[in-house]
Amino acid sequence: MDLEVDENNRFKHLFLALAASISPFFFSLRPVIVVDGTHLKGKNNGILFVAVTKDANEQVFSLAFGVGPIENDESWKWFLSNNKIKGYGQAVVELFRQAAYAYEDSEFSRAMSAMAQLKPAAYEKLMRVGLEKWARSQSPVTRYSFLTSNVAEALNARLLWARRLPICSMLEAIRMVLEQWFNDILASAEESDDLLTPEATQKISAEISKSRRYTAKRTSERKYRVRAGDRRYMVDLQAKSCECNEFDLDGMPEAKEPVEAYYLRSSLVQTYSGSVNHLPPLEHWEIPFEVATDVVLPNLSQRQAGRPRESRIPSAGERPTQRTTTADASSSLGKRAPKTCGLCSSPGHTRRACKGTGWEQ
Repeated sequence: MDLEVDENNRFKHLFLALAASISPFFFSLRPVIVVDGTHLKGKNNGILFVAVTKDANEQVFSLAFGVGPIENDESWKWFLSNNKIKGYGQAVVELFRQAAYAYEDSEFSRAMSAMAQLKPAAYEKLMRVGLEKWARSQSPVTRYSFLTSNVAEALNARLLWARRLPICSMLEAIRMVLEQWFNDILASAEESDDLLTPEATQKISAEISKSRRYTAKRTSERKYRVRAGDRRYMVDLQAKSCECNEFDLDGMPEAKEPVEAYYLRSSLVQTYSGSVNHLPPLEHWEIPFEVATDVVLPNLSQRQAGRPRESRIPSAGERPTQRTTTADASSSLGKRAPKTCGLCSSPGHTRRACKGTGWEQ
């Protein structure tokens, strides 16, 4: 934990990371961190910053928290907030999605070439940002299917009630949530005898089902030429690599043998084996003298204009998942819900234009 005050001894920044959250990052978690910031609620001004990743079962795993006066860090780039490209139209958004999610360089190049012809300004902006920062196929490191900040936004939504509390109470509420998560997930993981986590097993099963339409020809002891429709790829089991780049970038194969350790049930157990210590009653605390005598005044930051949002804004390029409903899919592509009359509950008009309830009389 680190606390920073300004020259007038007023609260400025706070950083908190539990040992139980940090230790697994070096041993059993994928080396990808997602960051996000969200407004504090109630009487407390400021921003709650979170740093998260995913565990072996694709669940949110918190790494660290921070509190600051305003959201002004340059690291909050437009490609994390996922909003600015919306102004270029739905066709550009779709091409951006295709380019961002593409595994193969050829697919990425086709989408970007089409975007350059359709909307040169959008193409140039993406090129200036840096392809390695948002395009899966252009990443110099394994992305493990992390392409949006949704995982961090999900944690912020889960902590909405805690963000209404004073800062000290909010931090204790967060600690209590993490304590419950660690206990519940560890107990569930220890009850299973499977090699992989449930989410990994489900994904591999889906890939195996899809691969039944493929044909494979052995070219050497650990290499195969695989034909998928009109495409052919070389698969190297020894190097754990495929020319399609899916395993290289996600680490999720079509069989259990070469799966990376990040998806093993044992990794899930290791991740949650740490203890989130319970705080004793205040009267039992042993507070160092220099801490007990240090006075930290509240900050003088002001809220931004307007009422803070209580729900996340979907990404323009966000791709619906298997768990996404039809309504969610429409929302994720930037579409608004149809208007519904508040009097007759019929779609297509509002109360003021309603003709079936005697409103105009």
